[in-house]
Amino acid sequence: MGILEKLRTRGRFEAPALPALNRLWSATERILSRWPDVVANPPERDREKLVAEINRRFQSNDWTDTPMSLVTSAARALFDAERRERPDLVDLRSFYYDECRVSTRIGFLGAMTSVYIGSYVPAARHTLELSEALREARGRLGGRWKTLLGHIPEALDPSVAHEAIAQKMLPMDDPWSGLKALGLRSPHANGLMDHAHLAYIRSIAPELKSREGMAKLFGWLKPDNQEAKLTGSADAISACLGHWTKTAPSEDDQRYLLENLIGLYGDPRVQRGGAWTGVPEELMSVILRWLTRENIRFFLDIVSAVEESHMWEPRRKFWLGLHQQGRIDAAWVAFSDRARLEAFRRSKASSNRGTLGFGRQTASGSGRANTSLLVLKIGRKIVVEGSHNYKVHVFDISHPRSPTLYNAEYDCEQIRLLPHAKAQVHHNRWEGWVLENI
Repeated sequence: MGILEKLRTRGRFEAPALPALNRLWSATERILSRWPDVVANPPERDREKLVAEINRRFQSNDWTDTPMSLVTSAARALFDAERRERPDLVDLRSFYYDECRVSTRIGFLGAMTSVYIGSYVPAARHTLELSEALREARGRLGGRWKTLLGHIPEALDPSVAHEAIAQKMLPMDDPWSGLKALGLRSPHANGLMDHAHLAYIRSIAPELKSREGMAKLFGWLKPDNQEAKLTGSADAISACLGHWTKTAPSEDDQRYLLENLIGLYGDPRVQRGGAWTGVPEELMSVILRWLTRENIRFFLDIVSAVEESHMWEPRRKFWLGLHQQGRIDAAWVAFSDRARLEAFRRSKASSNRGTLGFGRQTASGSGRANTSLLVLKIGRKIVVEGSHNYKVHVFDISHPRSPTLYNAEYDCEQIRLLPHAKAQVHHNRWEGWVLENI
């Protein structure tokens, strides 16, 4: 019998009358959906104290009035990334392994199975030890864990559990719901599910050329009524973009990928850090190239909707043609208040998950309140195109006062008055003038 078997159970247990089975099942589902783990996840500020207290009781062999909740909460802290390899805690970890081997307490064994799943690292020492101990206790695990092991027998294998889960996910139309049905109540949890996620990304990558594969992955990354998965997000983004370094998807698929990636993880041009941090530069260049084209189209579409002018079709042809030739490196939009309302209206009316980022054009004097700007980087030049008879301006990027991309606000009057600008009205051969000056 293990030491923890002797912990006193407070109060006398009185068996309640069983309600109807369908009511019991519904109540159980609600509880497990709200509290999917059987182990409290202590806040970081309390973790060291919890482990120190349990270690003190272990070293002194004094378990008087020790509640099981303290033991299991401390286990969560003991096996987190900061403490699971600490040499001064090796004996305490061994104590938990030994207790798993001999314990008959379903609550304790369930808690330690949850800790194993939450701290899983393939073939890591603590994972190997927990796996071995829990496999010895397999026949004493509670119903939830027996169900999981019935569906995924490899779940307690310290080397391949994550791969086994990924293979279960691959044929599922809805992996989030499918995994919950198998007994994994928190499919986006850390530990085992992080590694299963990476294995799944590797397995599904060949399917990401098709809309069906894209939709399945996005459904996994952001299930309905759930937050988007952040851990492993750079790998998911990279898998989505990896097919398109040499070729391009259809226009519809490109827009679909952009809308979903931006909807999940924000515009990489203004969303510093986060999911985009780990995306390789070669793949970042893919999405930045797509965003450049979309920004040009976005600008021309919105301005065409709010300004009646015959000038926009030639401008669309010219700027999109330059982009098609690979001349335009980056683009950014600053809308007037009127154009911003139209942009928001279109985004709200569509079913798109993501909206392209854009700035605001703030000048209101000199009849410029409705002027919108398209800011382009073309080689060593910054080009500012504008609506409402605003001249096209060209700046040398090396000048310290040249406009920059991705700002939240721009003042078209300040830009117009910069002394080092070259400017041209949209008359006669303005396209030729632009080509000569970029």
